Amino acid sequence: MKTELYKYRILPGIIKAGTTATIRITPLETQLAFDTNTEYRVEVWCLTRITHGDFCPRNNVFRVNGENGELAFSYLFEDEAEYFVRVFREKEIKHFLQLSVYAVEEDLFELRPLKGDFHVHSCRSDGRESPAVVAANYRAAGFDFMAVTDHHRYFPSVEAQDAYKGVELGMLLLNGEEVHSPDNFVHVIHFGGDSSVNELFENDQDTYYDEVQQIIDNEDIPHEDRLAYAANEWVARKIHETNGLAVFCHPHWINDTYNVPDSLSRAFLENGVFDAFELIGGQSAHENNMQTAFYYQLRSEGARIPVTGASDSHGTINRGLFNKMYTIVFAGDNSRDAILEAVKNLNSVAVEVYEDSVNYSVHGSYRLVSYARFLVEHYFALTARLCAEEGLLMNAYTLGDKTAGERLTALKNRTDDFYTAYSGR
Repeated sequence: MKTELYKYRILPGIIKAGTTATIRITPLETQLAFDTNTEYRVEVWCLTRITHGDFCPRNNVFRVNGENGELAFSYLFEDEAEYFVRVFREKEIKHFLQLSVYAVEEDLFELRPLKGDFHVHSCRSDGRESPAVVAANYRAAGFDFMAVTDHHRYFPSVEAQDAYKGVELGMLLLNGEEVHSPDNFVHVIHFGGDSSVNELFENDQDTYYDEVQQIIDNEDIPHEDRLAYAANEWVARKIHETNGLAVFCHPHWINDTYNVPDSLSRAFLENGVFDAFELIGGQSAHENNMQTAFYYQLRSEGARIPVTGASDSHGTINRGLFNKMYTIVFAGDNSRDAILEAVKNLNSVAVEVYEDSVNYSVHGSYRLVSYARFLVEHYFALTARLCAEEGLLMNAYTLGDKTAGERLTALKNRTDDFYTAYSGR
């Protein structure tokens, strides 16, 4: 987290573009209080505007004194962009403090940014921790939502939710599974649905094969591997019947060859077989690089491709992929239906964090990537600190500490309340 965020709080941090907002900078240490008798110079710089010539803003400099240890000023945030807020002492040339705020147009201002993972494993398949502990560790890392999506198994995601029955959590736990239908090498994430798809063919393979054959016989199949295409049409449709999201995952995973031929991936994505493409997954830089290149190529050709990012995490303790690859969704609220709608409406981006945990990339539309980068550094860094206690309490609750449940219920609105303050609502 940026050093400044440990020392100062700036509110609101998210502003509706085209409006005038009163910005307040509050020190988080007593010795940093702004002096009533000192005049400070505050400059506001829009990151997307040049700082010289006719286009340089003329009303971006303020002279203010400390009041009750704080600084406050009002500014018209005209453009959708990040704004640097720099503070100088008296006649100093170099600012001693730089913070950021972000202005967004009304459509995006009405959507809440949420951090989530669509693809996670537990010890019920090939992961390391129990579903309940996986959920707790995700909350401790600042996640707003997630689902356990074990191979072939839906019940672990239900187990994670059942572990916290009777407790009101600040994070959303959803159902999920990784679907592996017979004679189908494509992996599909089923996120959020009301019942298992794996169990359909495990309980009745004959019906599965009959229905896939009907697709082959009666529908236009835009690929030479008619069985693979039809099998995945079947999987996606069954996921939709459960009200879930069908996510096409890791086609460029190298398993002797790429897991899915490019021609078949292209057919899936051009024809909208799946609701979203797992653009970034728990893979090598090579594999993720190829997936993002493939995505941008298809987008340049006019394909409409909703995206997610996912860790494909198989462990949450001292594991490299956990909290390194994830999705930021811009949704109406933190509910299943709002999250699924947001992804389908292209209101999501995929994040990949590199080994040093400082450098990272965000993938999606330019507009959302710009906003998401601000959120990663200035908003989610703060909410992660708020969520850490909840994650510890969730772990304690799974071990029988009933007082932990009471404290979790008391904390359940903490991140919601922080977002309300941060967005000036």
